Amino acid sequence: MASAIPVPFLCRRPFLLALLGLGAALRIFQYASDTSLWFDELSIARNLTHRSAGQLLREPLAYNQVAPVGFIVTEKLVSQVVGPSDLALRLFPLACGLAALPLFLLLARRVLDGYAVPFAVAVFAVGAPFIRFSAEVKQYGLDLTATLALSLLALRLRETDARRARPLLAGIAGAVFVWFSQATVLVVAGLGAALVLAWLRDRDVPTLRAVRTTVPIWAAAALAATAVSIRHITPETRAFMDQFWRTRGSFFPWPVKQASDLLWLWDRVTQLFEDEMVLRYRWPALYTVLVVVGMVLLWRRDRFKALVLLGPVGVTVLAAVAQQYPFRTRLILFLVPSFVLAVAQAAEGIRRAASRLHPAVGGVVMALLLVAPALALVETPPPYRVEDYKTVLAFLRAHRQPGDVVYVFPNPYGAIERYGAEYGLGPEDYVVGGCWRDDLRPYLRDVDRFRGKARVWFFASSVPPFHPARRSIERYLGTIGISREQVAVPSAKPLNPVSIGLYDLSDPARLASASADSFQVEKLGEMRPLCGDWVKPYTPDVRKESEKR
Repeated sequence: MASAIPVPFLCRRPFLLALLGLGAALRIFQYASDTSLWFDELSIARNLTHRSAGQLLREPLAYNQVAPVGFIVTEKLVSQVVGPSDLALRLFPLACGLAALPLFLLLARRVLDGYAVPFAVAVFAVGAPFIRFSAEVKQYGLDLTATLALSLLALRLRETDARRARPLLAGIAGAVFVWFSQATVLVVAGLGAALVLAWLRDRDVPTLRAVRTTVPIWAAAALAATAVSIRHITPETRAFMDQFWRTRGSFFPWPVKQASDLLWLWDRVTQLFEDEMVLRYRWPALYTVLVVVGMVLLWRRDRFKALVLLGPVGVTVLAAVAQQYPFRTRLILFLVPSFVLAVAQAAEGIRRAASRLHPAVGGVVMALLLVAPALALVETPPPYRVEDYKTVLAFLRAHRQPGDVVYVFPNPYGAIERYGAEYGLGPEDYVVGGCWRDDLRPYLRDVDRFRGKARVWFFASSVPPFHPARRSIERYLGTIGISREQVAVPSAKPLNPVSIGLYDLSDPARLASASADSFQVEKLGEMRPLCGDWVKPYTPDVRKESEKR
């Protein structure tokens, strides 16, 4: 009898479980670091604080936010049971992030072979976006977990020994996920297309059962969830989101105007590997090439498995071509595991080719392809902070004196509302600046009310539409006053730093040097500030006014 071929140590269960343990430790560390909620998280938290579960189910979210009803209601229930703290709100995303680790391992073992499995699991375990979105009050981590679970179910539907109930159970699983993850609508469409194409090619009984049972359930649930999602977005929010993502090249440039437009998909995938909100790799173009090579190798090995990975990608690209879904950064986080699996398969293919020269050569080449993921972790380790309000507010608490004016730029109102009391700032201790959409000069006039004050703190952060207004105020304060102290903590791009600055506005000569009406302000950008309910204290009247707009 021929002896069994020994399984290499790196492919054995203990080593793979150790990689999962590393990934779990990094995710828990990110969670336990209790970083500040950033702008989008703060807006979600304000919805959870000010609205009942029934309102969250029935009405569009306030503060220009979009989230699936299942996710937002689950967050509400957690906040009611555990409490409204940052850690409580991030508990559900953490559970999803931890669940994604074994799901990814199972998917990798089904799709890949050889050393591609530990390669892929290692990359997934230490990947910055997988760690970050495991502790963020947004649905992107759940998008990823749902995609992994449904991809595994789709693969199991074609097993010859599959129980007759499996297609029904898979359909129900997808029908549940679409209410917790908007991206799952694209995923079930892609996986459904993969199943239909597989049946047209092979005409096998298990796939026919899935096509008859699973796919129709997925389709019906996806249509229902899409209809509800559309109702839960105000026209104002829809217009803002469309413009926001369009200005960032998130939709296919249609109609095509120049040859470079045809490289749109290449550019978007490459961006996933280099963007600081995603994988942060050096040599991103190399990994885009590896995605293509890996998909080709997977197609040659098993076309259905390749279709399971490519189906959601293809549908999401079509949605971006149709200008319906942005193909960019965190919104397509759910596709990144498929790209990681493709890179791993390409790395294994290169290793085998190089091993023909010598086994050591193949090992070295494959190890070199892990350099970029390892460097990304070493150079930017967790915890990942998007906007660090807590550090800046701690500085203010340590240096503020009785009688100081604290002027809050409208953009970080959610942060001062949530964290102010913790750092000694009650509602009566700060003034929130006004917000103007089409003119920057009123921002300067708003500051003029503090002329003559010796100690005025300016607390600011800004999403891109607010950058010109913020910079204009800072330059104006630096002109009519004397800067005493400044602290700025970098934020993740495209957000500007969170900062606090102390200005002396009591010098008559400096005050006379400029006025709000004559001072040169920046030009407004294409994206204009949204001066709706999210820059004001919550009241039912404010909400009604926003809905009328």
